[in-house]
Amino acid sequence: MTTQETSTHPRAGAAVTGTVRIATDIAMIALFDPALLKEHVKEPRRWWEADPFGTPERQDGRLALWPLGGRGGLYRVRLGPALEEAERPYDRGASPPAPLVVSPEGQVFLGPAERLPGDGYGDRYSAIPDKGGLIDLPPGTYGITAHALDWRPEARFWDEENEPTPDAPPDFVLVYEQVDALPPAPPAPVKPLLELLPQKKARGGERIVTPAVRPRAPIVLEDEKPQRRRAASGSSAPRREPAARARPEPLRVAPGKPGELREGARVRHATYGLGSVVFFREGFPKARVAFDASGEEVKVDKSELTVLS
Repeated sequence: MTTQETSTHPRAGAAVTGTVRIATDIAMIALFDPALLKEHVKEPRRWWEADPFGTPERQDGRLALWPLGGRGGLYRVRLGPALEEAERPYDRGASPPAPLVVSPEGQVFLGPAERLPGDGYGDRYSAIPDKGGLIDLPPGTYGITAHALDWRPEARFWDEENEPTPDAPPDFVLVYEQVDALPPAPPAPVKPLLELLPQKKARGGERIVTPAVRPRAPIVLEDEKPQRRRAASGSSAPRREPAARARPEPLRVAPGKPGELREGARVRHATYGLGSVVFFREGFPKARVAFDASGEEVKVDKSELTVLS
């Protein structure tokens, strides 16, 4: 059991609440009782990867899943019996209740769907930074409603190091309610939680990123430069003048979803501050960002960026 058992476990007479940081590459949050999914530890992970929202485990309450939308990111998620007063002004909507069953062991795991059991993993859930955690919850049947909070545009919730302040609300709150009969699992396709947040309007089907960033030549290391062929002795071939560079057009990108990392997205970095994403590629860990303070383009890890818009 976690240390919550003596202070906040419902069996001790108080409502449980817990907040975890979740980094997910597949943009999906999972909540489940590990004791009820042990049968899948030694099975291939395709038991859920092939059709995450169509599994029997999701239908009967052994697994609750919520898609986020976008391409993943780092989020803070709280499990609790209700929204707190400080969270209510930022609530922008909720999903239909999802069924959840908790065994007599009285613990659930809240984290990225990547940590679902399979391929030999999931027998024990140790603490991994930004990968969710175990939370005490009394045995029983529940309806879980996911709320999306729109607090990130508030400058007062960011400190000097561009990290959320201790009083910053979570990105999502999973509100549990103990019920006699499980609610049906929301039918697929399930609306992504980030789509509950206000959508930014775009004119003409596209958006011009402000300020416009002038593209720069990529950095090429010496050993990556192509070898230039030497001209034969006595050769007097005329030297070609380089073609004039065309003036770069303003960076135009299609409007994206809130929280989605994409070219043109406004982001925050703990060291460099605010900036705009200039280039990134799926499957690669880094993105190139033009930062406002320095005016320079820097390659940084995607995991170090907080998407603002």
